[in-house]
Amino acid sequence: MRYLIFLVTVALMATFCAESLFAQILEPIGGPYTADTNTVLLLHFDGNLTNAAAAVGKTAANAVARTTNPAKIYFLNNSGVAGMGQCVRIDNSSSSDSSYITVDDTAALDLTGNWTIEAWANIFTFGQTSNDYRWVPRVVMKPGDDVFYMPNYWLEMWGDNRLFHAGYYTTNGDWISVTSPNNMFVPGEWVHLTFIRDTTRAFIACMVHDANRNLKGFLTKGFDKAKDIPQINRQKLHIGWAGAVGISTASTDSWLDGFVDEIRVSKVVRNFAGPPVIQDITVLPNQPSTIPSYDVSVTVFPLNANGRITNAVLYFRTDTVGAFTGYNMTPAGTNKFTASIPGQAFGKRVQYYVKCTDDNGYSSLSPVDAEATTSPTRYAFWVFQPNAKTLDVTFEEGLSGKPVDHSTNNAKIITHKYLEYSTDRPTVSGGQYSLFLQSHAGVVVDSNWVEAESPFLAAEEFTLDAWIKADSADLHATRIIINPTKEDDWNNANFELSFRNGAAGKPVFTGRYWHSSGAVVLQDTAVAATAHVGKWRHIILERSKSNGVFGMAIRNENDQLMYKTFKTESRAPLMAGAPLRIGRSWFLTTDNWYVAPFRGRIDNVKVYNYPAVGLVTDVSDGSTDGIPWVFDLQQNYPNPFNPSTEIQFTVPKFGQVSLVIFDLLGRKVKTLINEERHAGQHKVTWTGTNNEGVAVATGVYFYELRAGDLRKTQKMLLIR
Repeated sequence: MRYLIFLVTVALMATFCAESLFAQILEPIGGPYTADTNTVLLLHFDGNLTNAAAAVGKTAANAVARTTNPAKIYFLNNSGVAGMGQCVRIDNSSSSDSSYITVDDTAALDLTGNWTIEAWANIFTFGQTSNDYRWVPRVVMKPGDDVFYMPNYWLEMWGDNRLFHAGYYTTNGDWISVTSPNNMFVPGEWVHLTFIRDTTRAFIACMVHDANRNLKGFLTKGFDKAKDIPQINRQKLHIGWAGAVGISTASTDSWLDGFVDEIRVSKVVRNFAGPPVIQDITVLPNQPSTIPSYDVSVTVFPLNANGRITNAVLYFRTDTVGAFTGYNMTPAGTNKFTASIPGQAFGKRVQYYVKCTDDNGYSSLSPVDAEATTSPTRYAFWVFQPNAKTLDVTFEEGLSGKPVDHSTNNAKIITHKYLEYSTDRPTVSGGQYSLFLQSHAGVVVDSNWVEAESPFLAAEEFTLDAWIKADSADLHATRIIINPTKEDDWNNANFELSFRNGAAGKPVFTGRYWHSSGAVVLQDTAVAATAHVGKWRHIILERSKSNGVFGMAIRNENDQLMYKTFKTESRAPLMAGAPLRIGRSWFLTTDNWYVAPFRGRIDNVKVYNYPAVGLVTDVSDGSTDGIPWVFDLQQNYPNPFNPSTEIQFTVPKFGQVSLVIFDLLGRKVKTLINEERHAGQHKVTWTGTNNEGVAVATGVYFYELRAGDLRKTQKMLLIR
């Protein structure tokens, strides 16, 4: 009996060891392959279009040639890749050739889980714009049912930047894709393309190998398991064209002219040797000079099963030409490594990247082209002085002087078109001049905009403080002040003040900032054209890093609060990578209204890298969109009075408001207010005169507040 148990134990151990050894065996890449139980499609193109995986993959027995001229699809020996036999030539040497290959749709071709999609390709010609029928040659694609560019999956090349691209479309309307560096594609060269989706570790990867199976490109990206689910469809799989016949929007610019060979689709992640997968890395925004170090972490794991990461190195430098210093990163949990960049002095610019290596000797970089010999990309941040004013433009340089930044940051101020000042300025903020932005007859792209250039104008927390007097607010998306992520971007910004359509469908004051997944938006409740145009308004945007609250306040020409609103968002703002613009956003040089320019006056623009005004630091509930004001009319003060008194009141929502003085007989003496007002607290002064400006006599007077259906009256005494 013991001997039997021993034999069983030995057998189980042998089986376990064999399975472990099998799991570690790396599969050779590029074929020619033999179909196994995980193969859905396998096309060798050895003189025919036979699907060698038809039986096991439950797919069509043959691919089908689609062409206006049968001579345009034919077979030749593959002399460029050793051991491959023949390949198929798809000849699309003119826009009328219309040659491509399809595989009939089956359930097995609809991929939603793990997959590995492979193809050899040798593309001869390509287009460089969407006007060319070969602009984006598709190697393998299962196009969408309604429009071709919503596919289950794709492998392709883009002619304008000579890059490779792979991805899939999700059920919630997103594209999950990876893009190679520019100029990786070379016309007439064989490449092997591999597209992997790994649901266990939630990443996609694309490998590009040359004709000798040497790796020349590796791209990865993570995805959300819960929501980034591939969208299946009823279309045929396409080779050589994106498709598709019978849908509302077919492709006109995706014809492939060249060779294709050994296409394999597998419903498993093939155990190929490849570089480590870097799924996440700390991308540091600008950092304060007051902390001792800047921590960087990276999540990385081997591509192949049972591989391991042998080392991860953080490289950094504090100038643009010197050598990088490398720090070995320390393991910090499953697949995670950490290291720190030493603290730097104010004004330093730090560049860094990470290099990870596995036990097969493969390495990955993040960014992927960090060690490129030409135009490398690295992560970078500037070291700033915390709690500082980073911009102070008062426009007090006179009618001919160029604006100057009066902060210690000393940002470079760039003016465009005509530089014009106005003596119309906010009376309570001091000074003599404001910036005047207007159109000029015959001048295209004209609004006299001003730019402030400095690396310190973007921060995780900020305050924008400015005075605005608009001449008009009738166009949606008018940018007043924007701190964009890059020069040609009119959306993604560290912060933005603009006129955008509000709840009523008309432009209102709008504050926004962008994070990694979208924008946080704050909007006024009053239509700007009726409530603000022609009047000075003091606008404040502010965000606190500590509580994540983003707030906007609008104050009137007397600097009294009219409206404020808040939202909470823990995700940090994107960092700016271009000059801050005052007066407009990026634009098309041929179209003055591509993004509407601001018309009016701007004064006293100040930016801080902390919540300097205190708008958001004392907010207990940042999610409150506005303040729950109640209707109230307070007793005037002083009372009795001579010669003037102040009346304070509160209205619960934006609307028409009137405040009228009556005598004891009910006769109207003075209309103090009859206009639209925001929700909130307001105050007004009565100087004891009637509507004609004549002083009234000693006596008892009543003042009545009306806001919609709400009404309240108080009594006061004037003593001469």
